[in-house]
Parts: sequence; C-alpha cells; structure tokens
Amino acid sequence: MTQTSLQISLSPGDVAYAERTVPALVRAHRASVSEVFLVVDCCRPQRTKAFDPDRRLPQPAYAERAARICDIADRFRAQGLADRVVQLHPGDALFAAIARKYLRNLIHDTHEFGGTALMAYFAALELARTRYLIHYDADMLLYQAAGYDWPMEARERMDGEAGAVLASPRVSPPFVPPGSPADRPSLHTGDDPAVPTAGGWRVKWTSTRCFLIDLQKLASYLPLVRGRYLLEVLARRALSRTYPPPPEVMLYKRICGDGGWRFDLGTSQAWLLHPNAKNEQFLRLLPGILRAVAAGQVPEGQRGWEDLKLDDWARFLDRATA
Repeated sequence: MTQTSLQISLSPGDVAYAERTVPALVRAHRASVSEVFLVVDCCRPQRTKAFDPDRRLPQPAYAERAARICDIADRFRAQGLADRVVQLHPGDALFAAIARKYLRNLIHDTHEFGGTALMAYFAALELARTRYLIHYDADMLLYQAAGYDWPMEARERMDGEAGAVLASPRVSPPFVPPGSPADRPSLHTGDDPAVPTAGGWRVKWTSTRCFLIDLQKLASYLPLVRGRYLLEVLARRALSRTYPPPPEVMLYKRICGDGGWRFDLGTSQAWLLHPNAKNEQFLRLLPGILRAVAAGQVPEGQRGWEDLKLDDWARFLDRATA
C-alpha cells in the first residue's frame, strides 16, 4: 500500500513483552507498507503534581530498562522487522521543532501530567515519510483476518470523507452480529456516542493506542493549541493542573472540536485489545492470548470490551488446554 508507513512506539516500560507483541503487529502490515519504523522514547518523565519519577521510575533501573529496549529495537532492525529505529533522548533537537509546529511553542515537556508519552507521539507524526501513518503502541494486540488489511479499507473510506482525519479497526471484539441495531465499537460508554455511517462509525475521540492518520489532513489543524483551547492550556499551565495535557486530548480538542472525526471500521475482520495491567498474570498468559487473538478467538466475557479481562482469559486458556 503506497504512501503508508507503519510506526510502533516503544519505551522502557515495554521491555517485558515487546519481543512478543511487536513482531505480531509488524507481520500484520509488512507486505502492504512502504516502511516500518520504531520510535523509542528514552526520556524519563518529568515531575508533575500527579507524577513523581523518583518514586515511580527510580534510577538506575530506568536507565537499565531504556538500554534494554534500545537493544530490542536494534535487534528488530537487524532481523528485518523494522527499516528504521529512532531513539529519543532528553534534549533531542526534534522536540523544539515539534513544540513550534504542533504546540504553538508553549509545551516543551517530554511527557504529559500523568507520566505517559507526549513528545514521542508527535515525533512519530513528524518522522513519517508518507502521507498516511499507521501507529500502534507496543502493547496493542490485533486480530486481522487472513487476506484483509484494515488500513487499506480505512484509507479508501477516509479519502471519501473530508472530515475523517483518523481511522481505527474495531476497538474491541464484536459482541453482537456486525451491522445489527445494537452494534457499536465497544460497550464502553463515552461522552460522544459513535454515529453510524457507511462501513462503520464516526467517533469523536482520538485515542493514541492505535490509529491510521492522514497527515495531509492533519496539517490543516496545526498548531493543535489555538483558539479557545489555547486559553484552556494557558490556564492549566498557570494553575499546574493536569498540565501538560495528553496528546490524545490535544488531538481531540483540535480535530474533533473543529468538525473532524475518527472513522471506526464496522467489519469484524479486524479488532483490537489493550492490556491495562502488565503484571505477572498478563506476561504468563500473553503467549496464549496472542495465539488465540491471531485465530480470532476470545472469551465471551471479553467481547465488547477494549481492555483485557485477564481472569476471563485465564479460564478460557485453561479450558483450551484441558
């Protein structure tokens, strides 16, 4: 698929599972993209009112994990899984360019107020060499039917909708027959319900877990911090309240606030799962979960839910091996 690249974000927190999850994501798209590149965020989050890096990510353990995830990414490149690996370190010159282009030169921190990535997400957009970019966080799990490519269908539908800036496969396994009146992307209830449209739904949200983005369309929304949202960001900075904001909130406020939206595909041929907890139970179950997801199999209790229900998976996998 020309003019489309695949990018996967890595950080020291992904060390324990990246060697299982990243190859599965790459295999799903390798044949149809012009490039696969990895962005490795080696920047330790700054201190905020909500996040203390000395308590949550103490040194030298953080630096050791950063070195390990860089080694893993380099092995991916050596094995041909990735064409390019970009490491982001404190003081990277790219951050200043991102601050000017995307953030009106107001935000220079590498992480949002809760300690998760900020600059690394925008770096992925800036480093892309194609009009369309497929992005995944390294912990995402994808089901995609053989012979199907969800970004290809998404691109075709986005091209016919001026307001469709981003797209996603289903964010959870289907819980009712696709296309039925009760069908929707997930059982999670948000403030803005999904609106049915041809081939899927219009969604007023911009999750950074996974997306296909049209960077040409995005350019018309830059910088993200402007208008009424500029005043909100300035107020949050002055009060040190939930500042810096998460990148998905900035994208949502700017794109969806100005009439843009995310196209969620309605087909059951591709869907996502996300692990909230990356604990010992998750790591123990992960090989079996990946095998089941690749085959399109999930516990009934998982259907319709975006985040992994590990206890359901433990019972499901135990029955499968009994």
